[in-house]
Amino acid sequence: FAGQKKSATAGKDGKWVLKLDPLTASAAPQEMVITESAGKQITLKNILVGEVWMASGQSNMQWKVLKSSCNKLRVKTAGKVAPIREFEVTSVYSALHPIERATGSWKNGDYTNYSAIAFAFAHKLYGELNVPIGILNCCFSQTSIQAWVPRVGFRDGKDEYTQNIYKRILETDPTTPQHKAAWGKFYQGMEDAIKANDERIKKGLQPEAIATRPPGNLGSNRDASWMFNGRLNPVIPYAIRGAIWNQGYANAGEGLPYYNNLHSLVRGWRIRWNCPELPVYFHQFYCPGQKGGWKNNDPVIGGGAEMRLGTWLARDIPNTGMASQIDITGAIHYTHKAVPGQRLALHALKNQYGKDVVADGPMYKSYTVKGDKLIIDFECADGGLVVAEAGTNATSRAEGATGFADPKVIANGDDQVKLFYLAGADRIWHPASMKIEGNKVIVTCPEVKDPRGVSDATGGVAFQPALYNKALLPATPFIYYDNKLVLSKTWPGGKLEVAGQVIDPNMVGLKYHWRKMPILSTQFRDNAVLQAGMPVTIWGSTRLYGEWGGGPAEGKAVINFSFAGIKKTIPVPPDMREWKVTLPAMAASADPKTLKVSFTIDGEVVHERTLTNIVMGDVWYVAAPSMKLSVPPVKSSGGVVRMITRKAQRWSNPSPSRYSVAVSRTPAPGNRFASLWSNASGLAGAIGHSIAAKTGKPVGIIFMQNGVPKEGDNPEMKEWIAPEFLNQAPSLLPDYKTVGSLYPGNPYYNANIRNYIGAWKKYWSEYIPEMMATKRVPDGATWGGILSAAGASGSSTASQIYNVMVHSFTPTTLKGLIFLSNDRMVAADQGANFGPEMSALAKCWKTRFGGNPHFVYTIPSKKLAPKITKPGQIKGKNTAFEIDHWSDNKQILGLIDMVVNEAYK
Repeated sequence: FAGQKKSATAGKDGKWVLKLDPLTASAAPQEMVITESAGKQITLKNILVGEVWMASGQSNMQWKVLKSSCNKLRVKTAGKVAPIREFEVTSVYSALHPIERATGSWKNGDYTNYSAIAFAFAHKLYGELNVPIGILNCCFSQTSIQAWVPRVGFRDGKDEYTQNIYKRILETDPTTPQHKAAWGKFYQGMEDAIKANDERIKKGLQPEAIATRPPGNLGSNRDASWMFNGRLNPVIPYAIRGAIWNQGYANAGEGLPYYNNLHSLVRGWRIRWNCPELPVYFHQFYCPGQKGGWKNNDPVIGGGAEMRLGTWLARDIPNTGMASQIDITGAIHYTHKAVPGQRLALHALKNQYGKDVVADGPMYKSYTVKGDKLIIDFECADGGLVVAEAGTNATSRAEGATGFADPKVIANGDDQVKLFYLAGADRIWHPASMKIEGNKVIVTCPEVKDPRGVSDATGGVAFQPALYNKALLPATPFIYYDNKLVLSKTWPGGKLEVAGQVIDPNMVGLKYHWRKMPILSTQFRDNAVLQAGMPVTIWGSTRLYGEWGGGPAEGKAVINFSFAGIKKTIPVPPDMREWKVTLPAMAASADPKTLKVSFTIDGEVVHERTLTNIVMGDVWYVAAPSMKLSVPPVKSSGGVVRMITRKAQRWSNPSPSRYSVAVSRTPAPGNRFASLWSNASGLAGAIGHSIAAKTGKPVGIIFMQNGVPKEGDNPEMKEWIAPEFLNQAPSLLPDYKTVGSLYPGNPYYNANIRNYIGAWKKYWSEYIPEMMATKRVPDGATWGGILSAAGASGSSTASQIYNVMVHSFTPTTLKGLIFLSNDRMVAADQGANFGPEMSALAKCWKTRFGGNPHFVYTIPSKKLAPKITKPGQIKGKNTAFEIDHWSDNKQILGLIDMVVNEAYK
């Protein structure tokens, strides 16, 4: 290649490697010829020689040119495509151990499909160097920094945080003593739990779920080192000049440990590339979600602010540099990526290519106090400081606006900067004014006569006026008190007090810690309708995370309950996971009632809910398939008719959701996916108003309509049935064995756990050793897989809709239940199973909801399902409604009439 001839001898594994002498940059396409001694020859064509950089990170590094401001960049070279190319591994994303065999491809000229930040970086280099630029694109969305760190990067870390990660990685290496110890304990723990459950059953107690989360870095296939192993390791040891890094969203909540992780990342890359001084340049996190600037500029600590701090501190790694994005804003995937990429390029141009450029923005050096003035001295401020903002060029359509986030100087703009705060001896932070004097800033505040602390832009800048140097690079945020960094772990109380800011007691202490506690289940919300004329049970969780885990509260825990003059105090012993109160029957009434429930620990209220405008009436649960329901016009009753529906995107899940239809347990209004009571409309409104017109009572409809999976068909009936009732229908016995095996007390549960143990042992004795020996994925999987107890005995979709749209409503006192069948339930020969499966569903629902609600269901006629069978005996009140069309106005009206006439005889 390029006039050089080299030879190398392959090892026993068939691999060979050689190094070329230094090459001269050239945009002229050349050929590389590789010939083996047996005569086989391969020729690689159109190879350029230039500067190669590796780009890594998560989705904002992955984000394409086409969807960003970088699409405005145009490179012209004598009418030809500029020599900027990008390579990407295409066959593998993540793996538990490093692989070397993967496939990928070079992109040549289709800039719109390049990484936007990497392209902006390469574009800047090309413009200055006029040589070909190559980018190794090794990034992927929703990945943490830890996922991109090679094992050796953690190995040599001295701090406890890093060593704990390394320990987890050793636990998934079957050649280490750490693996043997951790997995031996894991297996034995499950065997001991099986025996303990057997004893509980003998004593008449409920068996408990067995912990199946494995040890090691197996939290997901994006856990520590996984992305490096699959996405980055295959390109090593390809010769690179250096690396650039953009990431942060996945680590924003972790804060200061970003410093440790950056050290591990750089250290690991340098070891694996065998390049101890490999240059690595990284971004400081941008300001997400504030296109128009911040609502306030109060100083903050912890979380994203301390992640930015950790990034700034990591400049102590030799041969690294930081490019700030503190003045860049936008959505999660912000579009203004040209300037961030160019700022990274400044570091490379200065340090690798000897260009006379400024690469760093102003950085805090120290401060002194003179009377009521706090004077800050900045580094990287040669020539003095200025005020500028990036929003005008980024967002304005005015003449001259560049369309990029290029900062624009504001002459005499000191008074426009609203980012500085001062604190005195009382540690209360006050908004302050600033004045530039050369490379210093004088900060004052009338309320702080003797300043001891100063903060600048810790909450972010976005497109606001801010401090820059003459190179128009932004100042890095900082916060100091008594000349020491302010950190959440060392600041008294862990939260800053800002003048004029009333601290919400719900945002601090135990109230904040317990804020997402599902103290009330799904249907107990403002404007709820509760069943009149029957005892009603109200219930919720006593645990912070509900069924997701979390132990009992530390201290004396109590539930305090109040509704319609009824008050209860319920002690919560450590083994109580749910509380409940059963109210006596109450008369139907539209008079609003208030429900109050609080949870106290040692007398302190840590969570409370107050629900208003609750009425007593008739409540129906309606299950509907995904189809356009032809709803007949029904005259409004003039009464109270409400519904609660699924607002969440999900409608099925392999495991039960006990207290919420939505994934998030955050109460409204903080959760836009939470199910809420509202005035009824659509089919729920037609049913509700027809009933209200008949009875004169308030009516509540719990209306749950499933979505449609990617395959496009409605779900089968088995998906609406709880696991323990699947054995009530012969056709569902295989599902009962598979799905039921995930629930303690099911006869197949123990066998499933032992299958799970066996699967892991095989994984460690066969699959992983093959991966480690061959450096390839044995089964060719694009994403590395993690074994799950849910799949140890096979797979089934049974119960998955029940888990989301029924489970969290049970028990509920109801007047009736309506189930609308769909075409999938009788497709092919399924009509023969319709009767037994409907019997199983009816038994499940009547048992789980409790009481004896009237069960109404639609059954297809023989015209729709020639092999249709009818349910056997359904206990209690039930009515079948035969249909000969799946969605028909007259039929739905007939169903509603039948509901009203049959249920209200």
